[in-house]
Amino acid sequence: MGLIELAAAKALASSAVFLFMTLLMMAAAKRISTCIVLFSLQSAIMAAEILAVAYANKSIESYAVASLVIVVKIVGIPYLLFRIMRNLKASQDVAALTTGAQSVFIMAGLILLSFFAVAPYAKTLRVDEDMLAAAIGLVLAGAFLMVSRKKALMQVIGLLVLENGILLAALTTTFGMPLVIEIGIFFDLLMGVFLMGLFVFRIRDTFEHLDVSKLRRLRG
Repeated sequence: MGLIELAAAKALASSAVFLFMTLLMMAAAKRISTCIVLFSLQSAIMAAEILAVAYANKSIESYAVASLVIVVKIVGIPYLLFRIMRNLKASQDVAALTTGAQSVFIMAGLILLSFFAVAPYAKTLRVDEDMLAAAIGLVLAGAFLMVSRKKALMQVIGLLVLENGILLAALTTTFGMPLVIEIGIFFDLLMGVFLMGLFVFRIRDTFEHLDVSKLRRLRG
């Protein structure tokens, strides 16, 4: 194994630690803008992982997927989210149901749970246990953000984190999905963010706030 190949393998193995750090910081964040930046950073780590896999496997499709991640997740989606925030002129508070300390504690518990969940399967699948745990951790973290944050924009970010976990799981277990499927997923993701942006504007115009928990009052 050459020096560059060894460096790529080490970078891929250690990237799980950085992904976990973004999750803990996202749990502690009090501003939506901070969470958007952390999502962009998380996506940059994912792009680096895909580039490492692409180089190790000499996969042109993986290079194309990494390019899509850079364009869509590192640049495109954060830009759209920041633009939505600027147009809404709403409070940037994440409006969490838990305190910052409680959120970090729960997030750490979810990360620990992800390691216990993948331990019996990592050797069977012959994949890196840390990376598979990171994928499950991202899925659990995204779900936690969606249910513990009352602002609609934070629920969008939770969905994006969850999708990052699905992408990482595909990268770890199958070394990536076919390029056509990846393009379809990214297109659906962009359309989803666009439609949820319209939904957020509709909530603000109708109810003059972005707190989706208050929509429960509409039940008959």
